[in-house]
Amino acid sequence: MKLVVGDNKYPLKEGIAKASLGDLYVLKIKSGMGIKTLMHTFNNLKGAESHLDFLEDENGIQALRAMIFLCRRAAGENIDFEEATNMPLSSIGFETEEQDTPEADPKETPTASAPDDEPHTPEPTTT
Repeated sequence: MKLVVGDNKYPLKEGIAKASLGDLYVLKIKSGMGIKTLMHTFNNLKGAESHLDFLEDENGIQALRAMIFLCRRAAGENIDFEEATNMPLSSIGFETEEQDTPEADPKETPTASAPDDEPHTPEPTTT
């Protein structure tokens, strides 16, 4: 899943994975959230009908602000927490990544000859 801010798209996993200790400290001071709370809050987004459901409580709003901050910092933007999250709600969204189409199962691939068409060699009998 990607976070969309204006014309930019940021991978959420990369935002967390590239977070420095300094960024995590700023995150805790400015949002009151640690990384576990942030991840737990974002995992709850999976069941939401819309990302707007996510913004119904303070934790959701702070988690979104935190992810915007971390993603922008991971992308190399040198901005502080307030600057990173100071934009209209209409410029924020999420983009789900397209799932790869599953490949055909090789067991189910039709063959050129049917099993009955193959030559049959009788097995030797032992007495």
